[in-house]
Amino acid sequence: MTSDQPTITVIGLGPGGLDHVTDETRRAIDAHEHRYLRTAVHPSAPIVADAITFDHVYDRADTFDDVYEHITTELLAVAADRGRILYAVPGSPLVLERTVRQLQARAGDAGIDLRLLPAMSFLDVAWARLGIDPVEAGVRLVDGHDFAV
Repeated sequence: MTSDQPTITVIGLGPGGLDHVTDETRRAIDAHEHRYLRTAVHPSAPIVADAITFDHVYDRADTFDDVYEHITTELLAVAADRGRILYAVPGSPLVLERTVRQLQARAGDAGIDLRLLPAMSFLDVAWARLGIDPVEAGVRLVDGHDFAV
């Protein structure tokens, strides 16, 4: 990554309260002036002070696909304009985050570096409460949005 290349740093806010927000995530928040939240409806969202949220997009869009497309397009445009932005999502950016998948698919072609910081997801809490190792148990995850109606 060159210093002049636009960058989107994607962080996860963990599965609930501030106890699950990593130190790396906290440092990333502090290091970014331009901050965006997929939604402010999350217990850890207040840690991302002065963030612009996309909650209004959920209210206006007809489908979740429209929401995710809008968010992705806006984040890419803002990064191209401002150079360096932070995007915070509930849970982990690596688990069931469609906007992150879209950013991964489109950022390179837009000349934008995408940096993903791992975080605890809701699945980690579920595995702990169920007392299972998902790999040993052969767990298979399927996104409910991928099923035909």
